[in-house]
Amino acid sequence: MLTAAEQLAIGQEIAPTVKQMTIERMSRPLMAGGNPIHYDAAFARNTGLPGPIATGVMSSAFLSEMLTKAFGVDWIRSGSMDVKFIRPIYAGDTVTARGRITGKRETSTGVRIALEIWCETQRGEPVTVGTASVVVH
Repeated sequence: MLTAAEQLAIGQEIAPTVKQMTIERMSRPLMAGGNPIHYDAAFARNTGLPGPIATGVMSSAFLSEMLTKAFGVDWIRSGSMDVKFIRPIYAGDTVTARGRITGKRETSTGVRIALEIWCETQRGEPVTVGTASVVVH
């Protein structure tokens, strides 16, 4: 019987997570942090944006959800990610969190899986990009 790590191949994509961005989601206190740029259209326009933008915390959460679904408790115990927010996400955008395995190496506690991770909009534009790693047992 193959272990989870043995079933994972470099270049393999993990199952994506798809979310619809809504003003309701963006205006929740935990997500908006009290900043009206994340939920007030007039305020956002006055700053030069076409509309409210989502916080980076939201796309990071989508990536973490995807990695939790893929690696379960191993992600919670040993996972880490490093991301950059490169484009804004607006209400109405469909955001897809994606990941691709870029490396595998044996460690004393399991197999460390390295991944390229990103979120993209329905237009195929990357909005959040980065890397992640997790030790799979």
